[in-house]
Amino acid sequence: MKLSLRQLLLCVPMATLALLGACSSEPEPAAAAPAPAPAQTKPVVAKTSEDETKSFAKAVGDGKPGAAVTIRYEFSGKPAIGTPTELDVAFIPSAGVDSLEATLSGMDGITLAGPQTASFNSVESGKAYRHKLSVLPDRTGVYYITVSVNTQIAGSSLGRTFSIPFVVGQPVAQQKAAPATDDKGEPIESMQAEENSEPKK
Repeated sequence: MKLSLRQLLLCVPMATLALLGACSSEPEPAAAAPAPAPAQTKPVVAKTSEDETKSFAKAVGDGKPGAAVTIRYEFSGKPAIGTPTELDVAFIPSAGVDSLEATLSGMDGITLAGPQTASFNSVESGKAYRHKLSVLPDRTGVYYITVSVNTQIAGSSLGRTFSIPFVVGQPVAQQKAAPATDDKGEPIESMQAEENSEPKK
């Protein structure tokens, strides 16, 4: 089949347009990959005052049952002669306590500096209420600080006494008792008892 010149001229532009359209068509963009889900982070629980006193030593109670408060304490360093040392005391009320008051007192050989009374109103159960003061020992020995606490529970008052013991220096150990001496001042040697199983005659 022969094409006329006119038909041939019409086919050439159409073929050219078809080729240009095929070349200029851009490929469809690939589907965007889904963004990775953000890593879930665990919520950080802030430390409470109670957590901060977990390592504190526990004050010694007076032995009476039904304590309405727990007392913990920590020295900033080992108490030394002539050096003031900060004492951090934490009062942790039990359930039902509305308020508490405390008085701290020392003994002969130590000097307390700073507020020696503390008062806390509208307290929460299990929460630590802190009080700080300075302790200044003037000689070696074994000491204790007395803490008298008065708690208010539903209009009633409950008092307790606690002790905070500590050691300054190296107290001299008790000396061994001197041996007994005879009239001449010479030590009397103790003789070991001998067991005699022979029957008496």
